Amino acid sequence: MMAARKLLGISHTTIYEYMKLSPRVLPYHRSENGRHRLILGSDIIRLRDHPQVKRGRRRKDR
Repeated sequence: MMAARKLLGISHTTIYEYMKLSPRVLPYHRSENGRHRLILGSDIIRLRDHPQVKRGRRRKDR
């Protein structure tokens, strides 16, 4: 997860949000014991090179 955060330049919270969106922006697989989420490096690179969602903080209009 830490490598994905560094490569994408986003927080761990955003990574979890990307995993929850439907359709998934960042697909993952569960480990054999079901405790860990595994993200393929190719999926991280794809998202880095072709972002599907807008990055940055959402701010309220003033």
